Amino acid sequence: MKNLLLGFLVLSGLFSCARQDGFVIHGKIQGKDSGFVNLLKYVDGRLVTEDSTKIEKGSFELKGKTDLPEFRVVALDTHQPVAQFFAENGTIYIKANMDSLNKTEVKGSKSNVEFSILTGEMLNTTKATGELQQNYMEAQRKGDETAMNRVKADYEAMMQNQKVYFRNFIREHPKSTVSPLVALMQFSQELTAHDVDTLVKFLDPSIQSSIYITELKKTADRLRVTEVGAQAPDFTLSTPEGKPLSLSSLRGKIVLVDFWASWCQPCRRENPNVVAIYNKFRDKGFDIIGVSLDKEKASWVKAIADDNLTWLHVSDLKYWQSEVALKYGIQSIPSSLLLDKDGKIIAKNLSGEALGQKLAELLGK
Repeated sequence: MKNLLLGFLVLSGLFSCARQDGFVIHGKIQGKDSGFVNLLKYVDGRLVTEDSTKIEKGSFELKGKTDLPEFRVVALDTHQPVAQFFAENGTIYIKANMDSLNKTEVKGSKSNVEFSILTGEMLNTTKATGELQQNYMEAQRKGDETAMNRVKADYEAMMQNQKVYFRNFIREHPKSTVSPLVALMQFSQELTAHDVDTLVKFLDPSIQSSIYITELKKTADRLRVTEVGAQAPDFTLSTPEGKPLSLSSLRGKIVLVDFWASWCQPCRRENPNVVAIYNKFRDKGFDIIGVSLDKEKASWVKAIADDNLTWLHVSDLKYWQSEVALKYGIQSIPSSLLLDKDGKIIAKNLSGEALGQKLAELLGK
């Protein structure tokens, strides 16, 4: 459930159009007799307060408005969430528990029934993942590689089964605003712009004004910028020495645009592979421009030296607000794009052996 809540925090550009009618929440919190409670919703990727009230003898009443069912959080004044659910206009009854979000009961919202089915599935997966982690650590302690590989295979199969479950949910609930939110949370990083366009058309006309469909359309627009075959947007950023460097200055070479950061451990683990590939192909017309999402120059420069990254580097030191990362729609790192000699995107997120094979195909062994 914690992961689910964190996942919702990365949504950007969400807004809600109010109308005259709305919803009323009648709530009880076991283990909390007094204090304050807040109703929170997401606006521009941030939690904002929609309503606030006192808790009296464990009970409270909150009000809000929404055109279509939307995700909401009920939290104490200490910011501790005690309920997360789908709200829709009408009367909603919440029975919360101070000890666990998992014990929350919500009635009066059809969408929340659908949402609770999904959260139940995710809780089961979280529990199973914990068990697999324990099994893996035990096998690792014993040095049993066969058991370790078996746990890895079980985990991958479980993740694939969960994806199938979510796809089936969307297929079976085209009129539910929960469906586009599921698509955003589970599939937006692996879909193409065409996939997203097709999904939006599949969802029922009655929910096309949902903030989550609006976000899916924005996702499709971001994906179109970096689709294979598209011209990579040009940019100019400063090198560690403070000199401006433009992507277009590298035309005539096969270029890897590598988004990374010193604080990104998966990036750092992949760096030795990239170093080996760079050394193999650098004299054959291959170059790399590393775009760092660091905030501190000292950490950025130190990581370059420590990992022996001898290629080109640029950054505006704006973390996730990096102008280039925003332009390219980067949602996670490591992330990369391989460009041809004219600056067109020919592949995305190749790493290790796959990147080496592609470069051998383009530049020869």
